[in-house]
Amino acid sequence: MLELNPILVKDLRSRMRGARAYILLTIYLLILAGVALLLYVAIARDIGNELNAGRQIGRALFFTISTVALIEVCLITPVLTSGSIAGEKERQTYDLLVASLLTPWQIVWGKLVSALAFALLLIVAIVPVMSLAFLFGGIGLTEVLIAIVGLVVTALLYATIGLFWSAMLQSSLGATSFAIGTVIALLLGIPFLVVIFSLIIGSSAPSALLDSIWFIYLSRFVIALHPFIALGTTASQLSSGGEIFFEVVRTGATQVVVPSPWVLYSALSIFFSAALLAASVRLVQPMRTGADRKTRAVKKR
Repeated sequence: MLELNPILVKDLRSRMRGARAYILLTIYLLILAGVALLLYVAIARDIGNELNAGRQIGRALFFTISTVALIEVCLITPVLTSGSIAGEKERQTYDLLVASLLTPWQIVWGKLVSALAFALLLIVAIVPVMSLAFLFGGIGLTEVLIAIVGLVVTALLYATIGLFWSAMLQSSLGATSFAIGTVIALLLGIPFLVVIFSLIIGSSAPSALLDSIWFIYLSRFVIALHPFIALGTTASQLSSGGEIFFEVVRTGATQVVVPSPWVLYSALSIFFSAALLAASVRLVQPMRTGADRKTRAVKKR
């Protein structure tokens, strides 16, 4: 019989037994529902009885709910993992955990999955609120699925960011501060660099440079590093009749096929998540003394 990871079982029980998880879930949904209600009242008052009023309300509700949900996932998910390993160090139980029969991979994987399980609960909970847009029209199943995939891969990436700092630092406060700082730096730093770069070379750059293939792929790579830009660009492409998995960019007389921003963002998020997870496992490796190294050297001989 396949046994569950004991770290996963322990953390899930401790996380879901108390009232904090349900309070957080309630506040999360209240914020989404409140924003959706206020937006509906504001748009319905402005649009009135126009012909496409329902479609406009549906699209506005969907994109606003998705944006608010993405903001909350970006802020909540790293907090869920930033204290997972650092908290063991503060409670003086880290040495016992490392000295147990569990491998570093089992420890890190259990901590990550227990946090992601709650993050996925938050994402699943917003689906009924998001589906309100179907009542008004203007939104298809494709947009909903892409939004859910974007939320899931964002939760995975930012959870591994918090887990990495938790394995790196000794205190939960420090790990949480660095995790939130990293998230803010990514969300604000990338648009700032894009604006600065555009101001520097936007007016003076030759057209051959802007139409070159490497510049197109580089710009798509930068777009895919930011969840809001990648998913927002995908939404605008789909609304204008673009393809789901790729887009065709015209450069002079040639055409370049590049992956859709949400596809590239998902791939990069999974890649960086795997790298941060491997780094966290490396940091959780128990420190070996000189006597341990000599013993291992003798055994190899």
